[in-house]
Order: sequence, then structure tokens, then C-alpha cells
Amino acid sequence: MSIADTKESRTTNAIPTAEYRSLVSQFFLRFCVAVTLCVIFLIVGELISYRHGLPQAQGMMDPLVNKNASAEQGRWIQWDAAHRYTYHPYILWRHRPFQGSMINVSEDGVRRTSHIQCDEPSFTIWMFGDSSMWGTGATDDETIPSYLASDYDREGRRVCVVNYGEAGWENTQEVIELMEQLKHGPHKPNVVIFYDGGTEAFNAYQAHQADTPTNYNSFEKYLDNWSTQQMPGFFYLQMTNTYRLLDKEAGKLSRGHKSEKSSPMTDDEVEALAGSIMQNYQQNMDIVALLAQHYGFRAIFMWYPVVMVGHKPLTPNEKDAEEQLEQNFPGVTRLYRAAYFHCEETHPENLYYLGDLFDNQKGWLFSGVSHLKPEGNRIVAEHLFRILEHPAQLKNKKNSDSSNLSDRRNSAAEATPEKAGGDRIVPVERECFSYHWRVAQPCREIFPKF
Repeated sequence: MSIADTKESRTTNAIPTAEYRSLVSQFFLRFCVAVTLCVIFLIVGELISYRHGLPQAQGMMDPLVNKNASAEQGRWIQWDAAHRYTYHPYILWRHRPFQGSMINVSEDGVRRTSHIQCDEPSFTIWMFGDSSMWGTGATDDETIPSYLASDYDREGRRVCVVNYGEAGWENTQEVIELMEQLKHGPHKPNVVIFYDGGTEAFNAYQAHQADTPTNYNSFEKYLDNWSTQQMPGFFYLQMTNTYRLLDKEAGKLSRGHKSEKSSPMTDDEVEALAGSIMQNYQQNMDIVALLAQHYGFRAIFMWYPVVMVGHKPLTPNEKDAEEQLEQNFPGVTRLYRAAYFHCEETHPENLYYLGDLFDNQKGWLFSGVSHLKPEGNRIVAEHLFRILEHPAQLKNKKNSDSSNLSDRRNSAAEATPEKAGGDRIVPVERECFSYHWRVAQPCREIFPKF
């Protein structure tokens, strides 16, 4: 081979190599641009999804907040900041510790109660319930436990009231928490109060069965996928904001498609579910009765007022709350009313039905379906104080509406217009009754068709 041939071949081979390098560099440049654009699109998508996924500070409470009242806005802003949870054994969750000007939560997840003396031996009351007992929308001084402690304080009596209420809890979780506190707490209570009703009905509606925690289906799904999360794969993509937003929108479309084909619960299904709610509640009462006998405390159970039960003249804001709930959860009102009717028809000595407590109140008391404004909490606390200290005043009142229901029906059915001088007719106001649960309502109020 000649020297000339060798140089020519090298030159020939050098040209394609340069071209290849240029092509490879262009490919990598374009690839980097494409990857950069994909990353930018992913980041933008994540930010948009995050924005859509942010929890609303008031959510369904928006129409119920006075936009011109800075103090009321302030308490909801602080509530949103305190609305964080951490896992607790057996009871699943509790509020995280929080310190604020209106809301304070201890390291144990227990909200602060005012007007108490727990450092020395005193009359001790433990109070259990859901967010209505915890005091959603109220400051520390405006919760039911604080108002109750204030009633004792005004009479010069030392009292230690502990607010063991927690958002979303149903009665079984409360009973478990009672057991844990009895086992590990330094002091034992004189009185234990359970404040329930709304969450029991809503959770049953949500899971289609009684005795389940709030968001039971989400807990079930999470635990079912637990083993999958521990295996190699791309499960982490489901934790992104984009996936969650797409899954949420797909769920809406799926529910909308199902709602066209599926029908709401029948009367018999609602009645059976409401009966199982009350049966489970009474079984929990039996368990608490055994604990009360062993530890020597008095147990009191109460079903609190809700906006769709009873005969309270509703304000426009309260009507909005009821309509929004039914719009977001079709058929839930029927289950609430059925469950509360079963409670009203149940007559244990220590079970108090408060579904009609606000019947004579015309003011704005509900800040949601079951959450109360401070004035509502004060009324409940005063009623509870009378139960504890002046039971004789309520002896003939307890569940009285249930026992006199047939009398009201007969008087309403027999009522006719009466003449009052001349030919002027004075109409006698009558009552109407739903045919299924026999809950008396003014005739001007329209019942949903069952």
C-alpha cells in the first residue's frame, strides 16, 4: 500500500466522522431541548394541579361566613392553619399541636378548654364527640366544653373539663379513646359525655354501612395498595398532583355517569341503614355502661342538633347549608332524618335527643350542617349544665316530643278553622307529617319525596 493511498483513505474517513459528530451533537441538543420542555410542562402541570388541589379554607362554609366581619374571617383563617392531622394508634388521627390566638391544641392533640382547674383534684368531666364538640368555627373560649366550664365557674365550683372531641370521629372511635384514657390517664372522670349524631349518619351514607370511620373507603384503598407501594415500579406517579387531579376529574365523570343509571336508596334501604346506626350506637352505650360501672363515672349520651332535623325557623344561611349538603350528597338528608327519628324513638335514661333543641330559636345558630356559631354552643352548654346539675327541670322534657307525637298528629288532623267574632275566620295552624318517618313539620315546609 502506498503512502498516497493511506493519506487519501484517512481524509475520506475523517469526513464522515466529523459529520457523525455534528449529527450526534445536534441530536443531543434537540433531545436536551425536548427534555427541558417536558420538564417545564410537567412543572407547570404540577403547579396547576397543585393549585386546583388546594383545600378551600371554608369550602362549603363560604356562603356562611360574614364577608364583612374581619373577626369571623380571622377565625376561619386560623382554623385552616390548625386543620392538620397526625396518626394516633387505634383512633387513627388527631389534630397536630397548634398555638394561636384563637385555637390551641396540646401535644396530645387535645384542644384547650377555658375556665378549668385540672391541676388539683376537682370535679372532672370528659367530653367526646366530632368536630361539633371540638369546636369548628369557634375560638377556644367559645366551644361547648369551655361554656360548660364557665357555667360551673360562675357558681364558684372547681371543675376540670377535657375536650376529647376530634373532627370526623364517630362514636366507636370515641369509645376507644375513652378506653385508652382510662388506662393511661392520671385522673379518672366523674362524668363522661358523648356528643354525636351527624357523623354517625354521614359516615353510614358515605360507606353504605354503619360503624365506619370518616373516609373509610380512602383508608381501605390506601391499605389495599400498601404492598404495591413497597415493590419496585412506577406507583410513585400516582402521588403526583397531576395524577391526583386527573383521577379526581375522572371520578367526577364516573360518578356523573353512574348517577344517570343508579337510583338513590329506597325507603327500606334508608330505614334499614338508619336502624343499624342506632343499633350500633346502643351497643357502644352498653360497652360504656360496663366501663362506667367499673371506673365509677356517670355516662351521658347526646345527639346534637343538625340543620335538617327539628322545626327551627331556618335563616337564609342555614337553608343554604342544608341545600348545599343535599346537592353535594344526594339523599343524605333522608338518612339524617331517619337516623334521628330512630334516636328520638329510643328511650334509655342517659340518652338525650337534642334534635329539637333550637325549635324556638329564630337567630342564625348553624355555621354549617352541624357546626354551631358561639351562641349555639352556649345554648347547648347551658342545656347540658341543667342535665348535670338540675335534671328535675328536664325530667318531663327528655324525648317528650317523641312520646307526644301521636297526640300532635291527632290534634293536627282534627284542627279546623274557628270563627272569632262576626264572619272573620281565624285559621288554626296545623302540622304536616311525612308518611315514612312521621316527623312533624309545618305545612309550609316541603318534604323531599321518598
